[in-house]
Amino acid sequence: MELFNNVIWWVNIAIIVLFGGLFLFQFLFMFLCFLKPRKYPEAKNIHHFTIVIRAHDEEDVIADSVKSSLKVDYPKDKFNVIVFAHNCKDNTAKIARELGARVVEVNDADICKPSLGTNMKHGLDTLKKEGYKTEYFVLIDADNQIDKNYLNACNKAADDGVAVGRTFENSRNLTDNVISCMSGLWYIRDSRIACVGRSALRFGCVMNGPTSMIRSDLAFNWDALSNSEDLEFTLNRLIKDKMIVEYIDEAVLYEDQPTTMDDIFKRNSRMGGGLNKLFWTRGIQCLGHFFKNLFKKDIPFGTKLSYLDQYSNIAIIPGSFVACIWFPFYYIYSLVYTGIVGPMNIWGLGVFDLRWFVIFIVIVLCAALFVPFWFQPAISYIAERKRLFISNKKVVLISVIFFPAFMIIEAVAVIKGILLKSKWSKIKRSHTTIKQ
Repeated sequence: MELFNNVIWWVNIAIIVLFGGLFLFQFLFMFLCFLKPRKYPEAKNIHHFTIVIRAHDEEDVIADSVKSSLKVDYPKDKFNVIVFAHNCKDNTAKIARELGARVVEVNDADICKPSLGTNMKHGLDTLKKEGYKTEYFVLIDADNQIDKNYLNACNKAADDGVAVGRTFENSRNLTDNVISCMSGLWYIRDSRIACVGRSALRFGCVMNGPTSMIRSDLAFNWDALSNSEDLEFTLNRLIKDKMIVEYIDEAVLYEDQPTTMDDIFKRNSRMGGGLNKLFWTRGIQCLGHFFKNLFKKDIPFGTKLSYLDQYSNIAIIPGSFVACIWFPFYYIYSLVYTGIVGPMNIWGLGVFDLRWFVIFIVIVLCAALFVPFWFQPAISYIAERKRLFISNKKVVLISVIFFPAFMIIEAVAVIKGILLKSKWSKIKRSHTTIKQ
């Protein structure tokens, strides 16, 4: 048993080092959250935008999305609103047309498996064939609303040379309940900490589907068809074009957050499976491109490190899968062994008893889970509270306190998505709207 204990001890140390290494960039951005994101100068030109609303059977929320898009404070002849209605069997297309949006009905054979990547590919191909002209596409989902200043902020970035951008992801129903608040705080955290840090250091952000601005020549050659089409598009631009996603902090989008744990589980299971598959293709390629381009003088330093950053970002998915299986096994075994048999003798290091393992587990849990997942949502709320719509501060307080438990549930959902094939299922929508 002594040999076995020594072998699994060092396997455990190796997994801790490898898994912890994946979070180095995350911790870097967390401690640099005081930095300012890239600020774009006032635009000299007014660029043409097309707001694309992606929808699949969204008759209960499509109206708010279309209305907020049509009401943006931007010259009316400089933007269009188009709905890509994907295999819709309800009144989504009818409602959008009646409100004044153009509708491109996207229908394909795999009707039981709607995909935003497929929706985008078919919809953009339709526009391309008819010779449709625009300079930039702005992508949102049917449950989103956008700020009236959204296109003006995107126009500044476009005029400053940004080809692919990601905007601030706010919540339209942050304090509906604790579930929607925790989910909303996670995305607000992503914008405030991860995106601001990357923008300040000139790293590439991750393009998030409903917060994306894309130059038309790139969009018309859409090449992301997986269940995680936004991250796939991000990695494709980095790998194929050496192009990063820039952050546009002043452009604010409001997303409808799930209000039940069942809907959270469905969403994350589907995302987990897609991200895991993407890691074994594009993720590993990112690591290779980091070493391939490390010493090339024509590639900006921030872009070089973006390869490693994005590899680490997506490797967290299979890494979490391994960690969630290995760590419970190892530490339960260690506690049982040292509690019944006695202390472990680790060659060259000494003897470790039950008390040592208990203290170590408590320290690791605090450092790896509670500290970052209390700090991040709390600091994000404090920093961004002026542009959040909050009707109940008590809900926010409870959400921050129980946020680590929320992250554990999200991790379990991701593992389920990796192990079992998750199907698309409709999520219950909130009726909360943002009035501007």
